[in-house]
Amino acid sequence: MSASFADVALPLPVDSPYTYRVPEALAGRAVPGARVAVPLRRGELVGIVLARHDRAPEAVARDLLDAPDAAPILTDDLLRCARWMARYYGAPLGLAVRAMLPGPFWSRARAARPLRTDAAVRRERVVALTGEPPTLLERERIFARAARQRALYETLEALGGRAPLRHLERQLGFAGALAHALAARGLARLVDEEASRDPFAGLAGAAPPAVPTPAQEAAVAAIAGAAPGHGVLLEGVTGSGKTLVYLEAVRACLARGEGAIVLVPEIALTPQTVQRFRGAFGDQVAVLHSGLSDGERADAWRLLARGERRVAVGARSAVFAPVAPLGLVVLDEEHEASYKNGEAPRYHAREVARVRARLTGARLVLGSATPSLDSAALVGDRLAHVRLPARIGDRPLPPVELVDLRRVPTVREAGPVPWSVPLDAAVGAALAAGDQVLLLLNRRGFASFLQCGGCGAVAECPHCSVALTVHATPAGLRCHHCGHARPRPEACTACGQPMQAMRGVGTQQLEQWVAARFPHARLARMDLDTTSGKWGHDRILGAVARGEADILLGTQMIAKGLDFPRVTLVGVVDADAALHLPDFRAAERTFQLIAQVAGRAGRGERGGRVLVQTRSPAHHALVHAARHDAPGFRAEELALRRSPPYPPAVALVNLVASAADELAASRRAAEVADWCAGFAARAGLALAVLGPAPCPLARLKDRWRWHVLVRGAAADVGRLVRSAARRLAGGEAARVTIDRDPVSLL
Repeated sequence: MSASFADVALPLPVDSPYTYRVPEALAGRAVPGARVAVPLRRGELVGIVLARHDRAPEAVARDLLDAPDAAPILTDDLLRCARWMARYYGAPLGLAVRAMLPGPFWSRARAARPLRTDAAVRRERVVALTGEPPTLLERERIFARAARQRALYETLEALGGRAPLRHLERQLGFAGALAHALAARGLARLVDEEASRDPFAGLAGAAPPAVPTPAQEAAVAAIAGAAPGHGVLLEGVTGSGKTLVYLEAVRACLARGEGAIVLVPEIALTPQTVQRFRGAFGDQVAVLHSGLSDGERADAWRLLARGERRVAVGARSAVFAPVAPLGLVVLDEEHEASYKNGEAPRYHAREVARVRARLTGARLVLGSATPSLDSAALVGDRLAHVRLPARIGDRPLPPVELVDLRRVPTVREAGPVPWSVPLDAAVGAALAAGDQVLLLLNRRGFASFLQCGGCGAVAECPHCSVALTVHATPAGLRCHHCGHARPRPEACTACGQPMQAMRGVGTQQLEQWVAARFPHARLARMDLDTTSGKWGHDRILGAVARGEADILLGTQMIAKGLDFPRVTLVGVVDADAALHLPDFRAAERTFQLIAQVAGRAGRGERGGRVLVQTRSPAHHALVHAARHDAPGFRAEELALRRSPPYPPAVALVNLVASAADELAASRRAAEVADWCAGFAARAGLALAVLGPAPCPLARLKDRWRWHVLVRGAAADVGRLVRSAARRLAGGEAARVTIDRDPVSLL
């Protein structure tokens, strides 16, 4: 019998797989997509089988050590997707595969267990239907005097034929005796199974969704009518009911025997989304995001892989959920930059979702009130444009007033906080009426930086080329890029003068001012500092939803997807914070942020209003946001991006050279620029090479950064990226990272 070999991808920054011999005892398990334990040097690693063959490598192949799972952990479409990611983003194949699985699956081989990653195994009682489902006439006879038994039976059918008894009792209100009655009649059985860790198990499902409007029904029909592998860009104004469209599309998907993936951009939105989807689909919903423990994510993955859950809800990495057969992928708030991964492979979940849809024949839904220019440019390429032009109940969008801070009076007592008289009066009136208020300031901390009043020196991070942010709780100075922290100095470290001034305003200082100005109002602050705990987001949003907070203030977290009917006033304290950053997407991000947070107002019967404080009231991003005019903004911004050309007019890749020594980084960047120009000339590609130049954030985590931008047609940029991944990789002293389709150039 000829020897059999396996090509194995290991979670390492290498592009080529490793080849191992497959012992006969593992031949049935070590198949493509399966986890295997392999020897590597003097240790062991877990890898994924990419292919099986009988071609012996030149070097002597070592044996696989183990194949712990009964079935492959990665489906064929995920393996193909990993290869696409490696090619498209110029990333090592090993890192592309590593990105797809939760951390516990990569634990040391001998410790890898087929069912769990720890020794404690809880069990739970599950109710499962048995036999062929009775016909309608048979049900009339069987359940003639047992209406509640019939309700439970048909609920189990809707949940896929099985559900934990705990969920049926606690969430759905069925008595346990009903399940035992079904079992006694041979219609169901009660079995004890391994219980998975589910942090959302106690989360009550939201009320059943309302009946779709004609516009929503048309959107659902457009999704269902899309050809396999195609989809829709769902552009709906804030409050138009996009979530109900998602729910109905998932319902239709489940009815076809298929599963769905629903992505949200922020962990903060996950509990609210899970509530809505569990309210509709019960325990068919599994949750995947980085805020969960390793064990919780691993359990959710296994439930999806075994087909025991058919709907995956989560943030960016949930795009790799092992749902099969996959019928639908939804990206809610698709415009958000958080869908882009910040490390290799630097994938964008939107592009991965498009590829998975194409490979599996699933339908794709990209939903937003403010679609990205990149997504809008895809319309016509397997993507139809569907609109929800009005709010539910024909409620009007809130009027938006641009408050010109150059001209209107401000409240003197506010000090450095930009607090205009119109905003002050509006907050007071809303509180007096018993309404809730949202205040957006997209800058956390207490103050932006600390500056000496004598010599002008600014306290800077010793590891990054940025000023340290002043924090009040915990007190001190902190870098928001590398995490460096130190106490606030008693005197200037440059000249010794004790008088130091805080410049700029963050959410902590805004909170302090608002608490002093409105002492009877109950405040909640939502930013990275207050939501670092596992349930931080849910705790704050729950308090607002229950009416336990009168004012919610925070960073961009409060602008996305939240639905609070009692909010009648939204105040944007400083709309200029990101408007003038050295990034071609700055105007687009500002427009989206203002339009999205404005949409939080006026969702209830009382209506609402929005005040946007700015010193640039004539800027096109703010003018169009005040008009709720997304199409108008896109048209004007696209015109600006044609000259000089930036995406979506052209494709773009950012090649960043970094080193501990600035001269080494600049020299490496010059070599990269020369190589790119030479490659384009030799290949006859119409590519523009810009740079090298220092990155706007020139030093990050003790490494100096220079970058080279290359732009041109997508096919030409793709050829350069694939070659650059081979020619420019390696080198610890001066590394080169490849960021294709960057969402930020900072």
